[in-house]
Amino acid sequence: MEKYKKLLANIGIFTLNAVATKLMAFLLMPLYTLYFSTDEYGIMDMAVIMTNMLFPLLTMLISEGMLRYALEDKEHISFYVTESFVVMLLSCVILALLLPLFDLSFFGGLGQYKLWFLLSYMAMGFPTVMSTVARALDQTKLMSYASILSAIVMGVLAYVLIAVMKLGLMGYFYSYIIGNGLSIFVYILLGKQYRYVNFHEWRNGFPLRKQLWKYSIPLAPNALCDQIQTVGSRLIITGVLGISSSGLYASASKIPNLLNTVQQIIQLAWQLSTFQEFKNKGLKHFYDVIWKVYQALMSLASSAVILFSPVLAMLLMQKQFYDAWPLISVLVVAFYLSSINSFLGTIYQAFMETKPLLTAALLGALICIAFTACFVHSLGITAATFGVLISSFLIFIVRSIDIRRLLRVDMRPLSTAITVMLLTVQSIVTLNQYDHYLFWSSICLLLIAFVQCYELKPLVTLIFTRRKYTA
Repeated sequence: MEKYKKLLANIGIFTLNAVATKLMAFLLMPLYTLYFSTDEYGIMDMAVIMTNMLFPLLTMLISEGMLRYALEDKEHISFYVTESFVVMLLSCVILALLLPLFDLSFFGGLGQYKLWFLLSYMAMGFPTVMSTVARALDQTKLMSYASILSAIVMGVLAYVLIAVMKLGLMGYFYSYIIGNGLSIFVYILLGKQYRYVNFHEWRNGFPLRKQLWKYSIPLAPNALCDQIQTVGSRLIITGVLGISSSGLYASASKIPNLLNTVQQIIQLAWQLSTFQEFKNKGLKHFYDVIWKVYQALMSLASSAVILFSPVLAMLLMQKQFYDAWPLISVLVVAFYLSSINSFLGTIYQAFMETKPLLTAALLGALICIAFTACFVHSLGITAATFGVLISSFLIFIVRSIDIRRLLRVDMRPLSTAITVMLLTVQSIVTLNQYDHYLFWSSICLLLIAFVQCYELKPLVTLIFTRRKYTA
């Protein structure tokens, strides 16, 4: 039971971290859609997705490799930490040299804010690396302190600069850079991570560097493929339909991203727990149990968001942004499949088999971009939503089959298939807004709840039985 206590503790800490950061970004959405034009919102979203794409590309996610090895090799932790910071610093230099490229038209006007984009990248990248270092050093509570401070400052500044001072898009950049930048000082002053920077050990660490990069390099393209399909779709929409349409699609994507927050909380927690428990016996049983709980949470949350998407859109998507709300249902189903793919991805990482992650992700990215490019003229921004859905489904099929050679996780194929089918039906009736679509959407949610309760019943019974005999 100790491994599950560790997992619950990790979930609690990462929940505070996610609530402080992701939820604040979600709550700021009405502010952005109220005071920004669709063009401004499109530029802001372009900055966000380009930052998310460039980070794994320029850093090769070396910090993720650092986490994996630092947890096992405490003796050389200074090398791994130093390597992560050096790579992050070099990525900023490379991006500075690439800034003139953002003047190209398909970036939708982002070139006007080149310097602020670079500062945004730094304000996102360094705290990301430092939070991963904190996980490796067992400073997980520090992550919550940094995130809470960052979120509060960013939220207050965003309101003052955008709503009160009417600074528009510059208000967003100021609040984002200052808010995230403050978390850097938290890690420096409270975490004292500089004590683990050792350039002497770093210069003499070639054997360690070789194994670290061998593990990390496949992770970067895997993460990059996820971003490529997002960036590729946005660039196609921007090039064909304009930055305004890209802004509409971006606003529809924000509500499903709230689910992504829930998924990331659990993934970060069990990723850390899996790395810690990998050499212990019972890893398969650990994954079997986590799968049931995880699948239930993700499916119920996804179905609930589809059901309440009209209300959520009314609250969060102001003015012309509201017109894009029906697309939310399709994006939620894509998210659900993507969350399963992420679950399977942690198994590959635990076994240090990262190349298959790249293969499936690359296939999905190519399918998504190709579908969007072929149908954007006839379907508009809807083409991008279906491209993401098809891509996520193909990755799900590939990983579900391939993962069995590493670990035969009991994924409950019948209940999973029923859940996917019900979510698909719910999405279709909501997208097309058939007569009484809210009623039928509610029925789908109830059926999914019944399926998940049936799956969880043996686990719940076992827990209460153990408590009875240990009381």
